[in-house]
Amino acid sequence: MQAILRKVNPSADYSFIARIDNLPFLYEKWHFHPEFELNHILESRGTRFVGDSIEEFEEGDLTFVGSNLPHVWKNDNNYFLPDSTLRAKARVVQFLPDCFGLDFLKLKEMENIRRLFEKAKRGLRVMGKTKEKVGALMAQLVENPSGIQRIGLFLNILEALAESEEVAFLSSEGFLDSYHRFDTDTINRVYEFTLSQFNRKILIEEAAALAHMSVANFCRYFKNRTQKTYVQFLTEVRIGYACRMLIENKKSIQQIAFDCGFHNLSNFNRAFKMLKNQNPTSYRAAFSE
Repeated sequence: MQAILRKVNPSADYSFIARIDNLPFLYEKWHFHPEFELNHILESRGTRFVGDSIEEFEEGDLTFVGSNLPHVWKNDNNYFLPDSTLRAKARVVQFLPDCFGLDFLKLKEMENIRRLFEKAKRGLRVMGKTKEKVGALMAQLVENPSGIQRIGLFLNILEALAESEEVAFLSSEGFLDSYHRFDTDTINRVYEFTLSQFNRKILIEEAAALAHMSVANFCRYFKNRTQKTYVQFLTEVRIGYACRMLIENKKSIQQIAFDCGFHNLSNFNRAFKMLKNQNPTSYRAAFSE
């Protein structure tokens, strides 16, 4: 499996898409598309992957993902149970950077927007009052299916994002550079395999076999490709899922460690503290206060 080029298929009647997704769970495949995507989670929880960023997400999460940046929002396992009544609801705006024409984007007044689009190549997490403002504008946009007001709301959203300092990069610069420098098929096979199999013991030989390489060549390839070792990446995926399970506070820390692919509690505690700068007990306590 590899990252999917997902066709957004905007309507010929509109220059951009603004919609509400209301589904049993979010689209679960590691994918990319040429359209920029602004995503505001209304109902849903899980782990968000954008480039090499791995973070928990929940209601209120607002992100802006640039063109062709691989991403996926993985809902928690209980969303996929046969008797689940959970819903995944999000406001979504998708558009091509030249949706109003290349000349429009070249206007002097669009300078801030051009800088915003450059930042969005790494993906952005939107916070604070900007999140509240953009969320409210998105709600109005979804309710205005046509007309000049629709375009005005869209531009107001972009302006609010461009002028805000309440944004944080998601993916690293190293991932962005390497992703476009190398072939994508091989690394995407490894990513999708890891995201679906992380909760069991994974041998590096398995990942190397997916890449059709020897272990030594694969280790060099992965490090050059992602600026981290495969073991580091696998550990980040596991800790990302562990954080969500700790927040839910339904299982013991030892059970969470095992469910996320760690077969030794000491290794789990050490890896967690290295990535989160605190131990799992303190992390859980911070969300239960």
